[in-house]
Amino acid sequence: MKAIGIFRGFPGLGRVVAGLDIFNQLRKYSKFEAIIYTYLQGAELSKSYNYKFKNIKSINDISSIGIIPVSKSGEAIINSIEEYNPDFVLIDGEPLLVTTIKLRFPKLIVIALLNPFDIKNPNNQLSSQLFFKDCYSKANIAIVHGLWKVAKPQTFQNSFHSINTLIRHEVEEINPDRNVNKIACVLGGGSVNSSEQFFENTILISQFVIELAGMHHQFLFEIYCGCETVFSRVNHLVNRSENVKLHRHVHKPTEIYNSTKAVFSRAGRNSTSELLSINLPAILLSTNCEVRGAEQQENISFAEKYSSNIIGVSLSSDLSTFENQFNKIISKEIDPVNGTQAIRS
Repeated sequence: MKAIGIFRGFPGLGRVVAGLDIFNQLRKYSKFEAIIYTYLQGAELSKSYNYKFKNIKSINDISSIGIIPVSKSGEAIINSIEEYNPDFVLIDGEPLLVTTIKLRFPKLIVIALLNPFDIKNPNNQLSSQLFFKDCYSKANIAIVHGLWKVAKPQTFQNSFHSINTLIRHEVEEINPDRNVNKIACVLGGGSVNSSEQFFENTILISQFVIELAGMHHQFLFEIYCGCETVFSRVNHLVNRSENVKLHRHVHKPTEIYNSTKAVFSRAGRNSTSELLSINLPAILLSTNCEVRGAEQQENISFAEKYSSNIIGVSLSSDLSTFENQFNKIISKEIDPVNGTQAIRS
């Protein structure tokens, strides 16, 4: 069996990790090979896996909603499908390519991985919602995975499934040791090619954590930047703090979550789901960005409903609120009634 994966590579890794994990599982149980197309942050993660990897390097070929089909990169993908003749194509976060590939190869099986907000996002204009639904409806199989379920839209005539978040298998194997002084701050897959507000929100998270580090010298705060742009900016803020350690690149979840007392993380779909799954105390942060902020608030509401080990904090909060919530989370006893079952069921 062989496949082509096309995964949106920004502003984080949420559109990359699920597809890669699906391919890894297929490779375990069958003779399987794949070609991966992605870019920016997605490229850094994907190149560490043993697949044929194609990095979309031309930023001009990438729009705010993914690869432009009529660009040179888009044409290269179409040519690759024709030459490679895959059994199926797996697409995440690339609505334009779903439509284009089905037009060009109507008999080819196209599987689309979706976020619930791809289907139901009240913060998008109605015309945008209708456009995205129409693009994704062309897929033979649509798999919506996230923290809440969505109903099948009338425009989807093919196979449609709304399920819990697809969590990387390596995360499910983590059993955190909290008897340590490490506090992890995960800034996400990166902020390259994202909006200025998204980038500044990422830096604001690091500022809060660095200031907390100055108040709590008994802990080692490890900040995982995810990309060079964020690392460079945060590095200027650290100011030689002895109990703050910066990590420049994307790390495996085992390296972040094992031997960690608590976590700061943006409340993205994947990060929230992973923290619920391993039952690790965490402060989840929602961005001030209107569209992503609404999704992250939904994720926080779900997490707090199912786990008392997670606390949500808005980035519009002040440092005093931030510290109060931090003191709560580090002093908590692990609640055995947690979100693990909710996210894995």
